[in-house]
Amino acid sequence: MSNHEEKKQDLSAWRAEHPALWVRINYRVIRLCGQLSAALFVFIAAIITYEVVARYIFTAPTIWSEDISLLCQIWATCLGASWVLQNKALIRIDFLTNMLGEKTKKLSDFVALLSIIFFAGFITFYGYQLLKESIEMGSASASMLGLPLWTTKSAIPIGFGLLTLQAVMEILLMFAGDYQEHEEVSL
Repeated sequence: MSNHEEKKQDLSAWRAEHPALWVRINYRVIRLCGQLSAALFVFIAAIITYEVVARYIFTAPTIWSEDISLLCQIWATCLGASWVLQNKALIRIDFLTNMLGEKTKKLSDFVALLSIIFFAGFITFYGYQLLKESIEMGSASASMLGLPLWTTKSAIPIGFGLLTLQAVMEILLMFAGDYQEHEEVSL
């Protein structure tokens, strides 16, 4: 097992076995969201493959593949955001923060998490307003499938609400002294 995989497993084990029930519950809910997100991306690949085969080999395109793959993509992205934050795998530019001391790094993380809370909270609030409006109006997609728009728009307040809660969780863990280093991702 590589050093990177061991670090990631240690982070997972740490949260899964944390003494606080709320940390363990949060870990399991967000992990489930991450797994669902990954499954949805696999499903999208299957839908697109099916559509390509149906269209170009059998000359029988579907009316549902575009709407369903878009629905799955929005849900996968919104659900996956909180998992990415929990696993500290957000894209970061560490050039400046690597030159800082530990306290300044924590302050930088705190400011970043506060920014996520305000941004994601804002999106959650207005996403809920959009969802409520689409339900009241009975809006549907303009495609032949006519999928109700609330099925897509509900991903916004749910996904960004989970992201907001995860950022709050990270701040609470930071203040509790459970600070974890960020994941190194090399390309």
